[in-house]
Amino acid sequence: MVIRGTRVPVHDVAAAVAAGRSLEHVLETWPSLDARTVGLAAIYAEANPLRGRPRMSGALPEGSTIITDRRIARRRTAG
Repeated sequence: MVIRGTRVPVHDVAAAVAAGRSLEHVLETWPSLDARTVGLAAIYAEANPLRGRPRMSGALPEGSTIITDRRIARRRTAG
């Protein structure tokens, strides 16, 4: 879903706001937007989350440690 009259994805703008980017930075990134549109994009994205399985982040959760880095080979199927 994009913001009407632009090709800017709503959820990208909302993710930038949620990541703590300043309003000035968001407006520099997408000059076709204004402050009102950025606020409305954040509200819309919260009310209409993306569908599907959430993406896995590459970072480990806080407090977790890697016990081993061995990979387990997959079993081969007969045939």
